[in-house]
Amino acid sequence: MKNPALKVAFAYIVFGALWILFSDMLVNAFFPDKASLSTVQTYKGWAFVVSSGLLFYFMIFREFRGKAKANVLLTRQKDFSNSVLNSAGVYVAVIDDRGTIARINEKFERLFSSSGGEIIGKSIYDIFLNPSTASGLRSAVDDIRDGDGEQVFESGCPVPGNTLHIRWSLRFLASWKEETDYFVLTGVDITKVVESERSATKRLNNIQALHEIDLAVSYNVELEKMLDVFLEKSISRLEVDGADIYLLSEDNKLRFTHGMGSISGKSLPVDLPLEGTVPGRVVLTGEPYSGPLRPDSGVNCPRLEMIKGMKISEYHAVPLQTRGKTLGVLEVFSVDERERDSEWHDFLITLAGQGSLAIDVAIMIESLKASNKMIKHAYDQTLEGLAMALELRDIEMEGHSRRVTELSMALAREMGLSDGELESFYRGALLHDIGKISVPDEILFKKGPLDESEWEIMKAHTVYARKLLSQIDYLVPSLDIPYCHHERWDGSGYPQGLKGEEIPLSARIFAIVDVYDALTSERPYKHAWSEEEALKYLRENSGKLFDERIVDRFLKIVKS
Repeated sequence: MKNPALKVAFAYIVFGALWILFSDMLVNAFFPDKASLSTVQTYKGWAFVVSSGLLFYFMIFREFRGKAKANVLLTRQKDFSNSVLNSAGVYVAVIDDRGTIARINEKFERLFSSSGGEIIGKSIYDIFLNPSTASGLRSAVDDIRDGDGEQVFESGCPVPGNTLHIRWSLRFLASWKEETDYFVLTGVDITKVVESERSATKRLNNIQALHEIDLAVSYNVELEKMLDVFLEKSISRLEVDGADIYLLSEDNKLRFTHGMGSISGKSLPVDLPLEGTVPGRVVLTGEPYSGPLRPDSGVNCPRLEMIKGMKISEYHAVPLQTRGKTLGVLEVFSVDERERDSEWHDFLITLAGQGSLAIDVAIMIESLKASNKMIKHAYDQTLEGLAMALELRDIEMEGHSRRVTELSMALAREMGLSDGELESFYRGALLHDIGKISVPDEILFKKGPLDESEWEIMKAHTVYARKLLSQIDYLVPSLDIPYCHHERWDGSGYPQGLKGEEIPLSARIFAIVDVYDALTSERPYKHAWSEEEALKYLRENSGKLFDERIVDRFLKIVKS
């Protein structure tokens, strides 16, 4: 029997029946005297009371001792279970299929800043205030009841001053009388893992931004294009609303150079003095500045007009320094104040250093370009002077080089030559008759027609031009015109007798202009033709002496 009360009652009945049966037998056997029977019966009654009392005592004592042992064992098991749950290092809660919390460990209790008594019995969906977390838990319960195994989901749990990232795992625990299902919910704090991943991603993005700035310098050597990329990456990676660059000018002022974003000095570009301004102080001290930039902030800055009506809660200015010199200042602005950690400030300084290097390289390249342009201009002036000297030798050729150069350049552009090809074309056009310095005066200035031997000497001027100019590396790309401008489309020209597209394009272009100018100019041995006569000659010889496609373009230019 499991019921203690029934045990005692049953024992009492059995003991009473046996007592009555056997006690009367014993009394009759040992006390046959009827006179003493009443006294014996009295003692027999007392003996029954004492005996039954002792029986009840031992039975009840045994029952309570068993229960006490069971309670001690149960308490120990519960303490052990709690100890295991509390030392597990994870958040643990037991819930039923309605989401009611049946049991939790201390870590779970501390997470939600309440005592266990306050949480147990409540709905866990009320504990998980984040709607996405509650939704994820409901889906996990439904999936497990549908036969799926362990369900895992993640959530953010706000705590004072921080947000914990927890990976939750839900597993089926047991059923009670086939009416209620119980589940165990365990959570692992993965905040450090998430933060490490975010930090690694952020660092990777920062490295990527620096690499993209390097590429910008490689592919966009122009300062303005490079600054576009630099400021775009700065605003994106630093998570600010705008950025400016001021570069130090020769007169020791900070000159607005570039701006980008919803807030920048682009709306009011001004030159800033070094004294009395925050950017100037950054340049003079070489130290970054961080703080508000508002009319009431006490920051003396001529650009405060720019920010009237808008609250700039965040302002940072960093010097642009490289190779021991200061180039200027990088400024970044933000409307909403954000908490910036040391890593952010370090990246701002790194970004400024990378930008300084890129700006320095771009400035050097622009300086080299300017110097190279000046040298090329000096070379071209020298070539123009040489062409004029050739014309001074033959007064009747005065202006010929200038005329054919200008007209042939227009035709070359019409034919689609690139800028680099046009540079070489220009020099070749200027020096197209440089080889004539080798022709004797008596042949060059002869009034009548040349004989066969004289004509061979005259034709050799193209070979002398090639021999002379090929010694100058700078003029090698310009050799086609001086060497080949007397070649003809049908192969009847000289010096090589080239035919069709064997003749370089620049020589084919120039030949048409050179013949046109020669026909319309006065010479010792002929009168000048009219423009109509010269154009008629070109049309008649289109596809014979000259490239038909180029002749058509030339006729359009002349008519226009």
